[in-house]
Amino acid sequence: MADLQSQQLRGRLWVLLAVDACDRAGIAPIDKDRFHRLIFLSNCLAQLFVAVPPAQRILKYRRGPFYPDIQWQLDRLVTMQWLELRGLLLEPDQFGPWLVAEYEISKRGIEVVSLLRKTPLGTATASYIDELVFAFSRLDLRRLDDIPLNELNWRPAGEGALITFEDRDTNLALRKTAEFQRLAPEILADRFREQIQLYLRYISDAGAAA
Repeated sequence: MADLQSQQLRGRLWVLLAVDACDRAGIAPIDKDRFHRLIFLSNCLAQLFVAVPPAQRILKYRRGPFYPDIQWQLDRLVTMQWLELRGLLLEPDQFGPWLVAEYEISKRGIEVVSLLRKTPLGTATASYIDELVFAFSRLDLRRLDDIPLNELNWRPAGEGALITFEDRDTNLALRKTAEFQRLAPEILADRFREQIQLYLRYISDAGAAA
């Protein structure tokens, strides 16, 4: 029970810091589906920063990355008034009815984030989340929703396949960043910000060329 509660609190921290970073990066309010895709990218690369992501496993879903636990955290943070919910609608897509919504940090949430950033876990997590979100926000805004679908772990997996980031050696994102380091060790060795930016650019360019 204690482990479960600890995992839920880490997930809540991760989500709150991510929505706050979206606000500061100029991509808030952020659409629900886009946020789940951003969280997927954050899970892919977390081990670069020795960060423990809130979810190390995901089933490939036909609508794109979606985490039920992360969605629960988003809605929980709204009820706590740390996030604000906008544009909640039930709309049909090619697969049937689907809830759409946007989220952004509230004034109360900003105050909470300021306090969390003073804790060891909050500081370490925010450092990584900020790097990832700001790198994501610098990509082609017209393609932000498509870029995560070209991620090296996601793209080749069949629908319903289990994608896991528990083993560093099988994480194709980390294998690609290691390849970047081998090609330019004097530039990229231990420079995780540049590795994140380069990987996101890589999958963005690969998607544009497909």
